[in-house]
Amino acid sequence: MSQMRLAAIILGGLLLRALYTGAFYGPALDLDSPSDYWEYRRAANQILAGDWAFTDGVFVERPPLFPMMMAALGGSKPLILIFNQLLSLVIIPLTYVLARRFKLPERLALLAALMVALDPASIKYAGILMAEPLANLLLAFAFVCLIFARRSDDSRALVAACALAGAFIALSALARPSAYLLWIPLGLWIASARQRMRLLALVSLAVPALLGVGLWKAHNAGAFDNSNFSTIGSFNLLYNRAANLLRLANGADDIDAVRHGLTRQVAGVVGAAEDFLPETWSETRAYYRGISSEVEAAIAKVAMTVFTQHPLHYILTLPLGLFWILIPVTGTLYWPGMMWNLATLILSALGLLDLARQRRYADVMFVLLPAAYFVSGTLLVCTTCMDTRARVMITPLMAVMAAFGAMRLLNRRRAASASPSPPAYS
Repeated sequence: MSQMRLAAIILGGLLLRALYTGAFYGPALDLDSPSDYWEYRRAANQILAGDWAFTDGVFVERPPLFPMMMAALGGSKPLILIFNQLLSLVIIPLTYVLARRFKLPERLALLAALMVALDPASIKYAGILMAEPLANLLLAFAFVCLIFARRSDDSRALVAACALAGAFIALSALARPSAYLLWIPLGLWIASARQRMRLLALVSLAVPALLGVGLWKAHNAGAFDNSNFSTIGSFNLLYNRAANLLRLANGADDIDAVRHGLTRQVAGVVGAAEDFLPETWSETRAYYRGISSEVEAAIAKVAMTVFTQHPLHYILTLPLGLFWILIPVTGTLYWPGMMWNLATLILSALGLLDLARQRRYADVMFVLLPAAYFVSGTLLVCTTCMDTRARVMITPLMAVMAAFGAMRLLNRRRAASASPSPPAYS
């Protein structure tokens, strides 16, 4: 019976994602996607043209796994959308598995799966031409592997589960770079959560993660004279975080003018000629493809200068960034997404408190460490340029905690109903 209910939840999730995609792109699938897609498409076209060494400058910003998937599908937008939606659906049963491993009853595990199926941010980012479904699915596999590794008593099973988790984290980062350092907090978690073979668990997780991340860093060092995993963080640091802060501090209206001024400052630091500086936002993104470590250091230097000159504005914009990361879903799902996210956050907080009362601190940290990692990483480089896309990576974990919160509310209601009524006139 539970398998049938889970299948129905998955089909419902597919229907919602298909409906959103149809509304977003229209029946002709006219392209109306965030500018990230154009960079992924350029990377995929380079691969289709034979650039399997990933030497085009776009690859220092966009790692190759999602462009490889696009190339394998021939660059066909309909096929990419269909495949993205199928990938996003797999997260639903993985959430059910996570919930059961957290010792939730079957019905509440189904509730966690249902919450992922209905999550507005998950629906949105499964239904457009972006890397999220692939990256998030790989992370969900990593979370499942770590939960199994936590209680494994067999050394070979422990090594296999941790190694798979580390590999999935690295692959997720090669699809979307957000997770490339996630192995550090999760490695500390598995080492502290286990009673035996802690060092073995940590090493088994870290080695494949470091191998995947390190190989791509070595590639970038050789191809672009830049050993960073991805330059997208530095780009956002300057052109989103610093630019928006500077616009707020100076009361400027034209963000493009602010960004152009920052580009001139970077050019001044590296001694570049100003005759060829970009004038538009799309030109600015293309201008920094394949940048060296020297140029990236100049970007960081200019951004830090803005932050140190306006420290109060930097601090005051942090709550705004937190709001955008946790609450809204931009676009047509704004209001339903806001209400859904508020309810999910409240239930998740109740679930975490319930686990803390039970002294299940390892389970609490399994959720809080990835959450802190993604939230702090996003706030570092972006405040108003991101919505709950920044937290869809941990949606399965939040859904499981929300199911715990729902269980706590149900138990309190049952306890209140079962308690005897006080005598009259007492």
